Amino acid sequence: MSLKRLFLQFSKSLGLFELARTMQRRGLRIVCYHGFAIDDEALFRPKLFVLRSTFEKRLLFLASKRFPILSFAEALEKLSAGTLPAGATVITIDDGFYSTLRYAVPLLRRFSFPATVYVTTYYCVRNNPIFRLAIQYMFWKTLDSQLDLKGLPVPHSGIVELVDHNIRDRIMWEIVEHGEKQLGEAQRCELAQALSRKLHVDYEAIVRSRALTLMNTAELRELVTLGIDMQLHTHRHRLPEHTEIIRQELNDNRAVLEPIAGRSLQHLCYPSGIWSQEIWPSLAAAGVVSATTCDPGLNLPDTPRLALKRFLDGENISQIEFESEISGFNDVLRTIRTFSRLLTSTRN
Repeated sequence: MSLKRLFLQFSKSLGLFELARTMQRRGLRIVCYHGFAIDDEALFRPKLFVLRSTFEKRLLFLASKRFPILSFAEALEKLSAGTLPAGATVITIDDGFYSTLRYAVPLLRRFSFPATVYVTTYYCVRNNPIFRLAIQYMFWKTLDSQLDLKGLPVPHSGIVELVDHNIRDRIMWEIVEHGEKQLGEAQRCELAQALSRKLHVDYEAIVRSRALTLMNTAELRELVTLGIDMQLHTHRHRLPEHTEIIRQELNDNRAVLEPIAGRSLQHLCYPSGIWSQEIWPSLAAAGVVSATTCDPGLNLPDTPRLALKRFLDGENISQIEFESEISGFNDVLRTIRTFSRLLTSTRN
């Protein structure tokens, strides 16, 4: 066990988690998930994918400790009115992976917990594995020590030594960037299939499992029918600081989601958590009321609604770390660290 986890276990045994929960009772906790492992994705990307058993354990903890789980809309309304119940928590899920419908939603319904799913829609309407994830996964999965680039529609040729991780990562990202910038969707699928044969990884098995695939539009309708809130996450998972592109991304995202939701969508999740205040006027002009980041911490009445904080949970987070964040103990530690840095800089 790491020193951090030992420290958290010791702090919990002293009752500091419960004390922090009392101190931080008026803050809004927003928890973020992404995908739920169908196969070995939690080993491949533990920050992105979580095991179903881990998610179940998190929900059981929230239920047993009686944290009020609110819908996103209700939480924002009560946050503004100053009427949040103590320990109020919101569950959000990014991207819209198929595994959300298959694994997460049944567990949420079992606990009667509301949730918001932020959906990026390019791959929803194409229903292929996400290209960059599929390429990364195959490079991670292969047992081969070499890759012969001959015959692949990429800028380079020759044999690459995969045992050198720097070379391996460089070639992998060059393939991803070439595919995303130079090829159409059908060509990207052909490249992924050709690469899978070179790496001796079964791409068709990836397609069949839907491990790296988003929900299609029919499945999104099922999601809504099951009472899950669906919100914006851009169309192509990008939000650069350019007003016209921002408008295009949100319009394209809404064009897919709003007919399914049957209402206008006003809440956004920043792709990859990348945000800046410079784009807030563009978001406001586009009718975006709130936007969630990947910055940790509790949300208070004065937290900007276009910079809402969230805790990113994943298979890389231990149960004690999860409990520390949810109790508010981590927020106390962050406040102490900030005060300590300010004190040090003042003295200097």
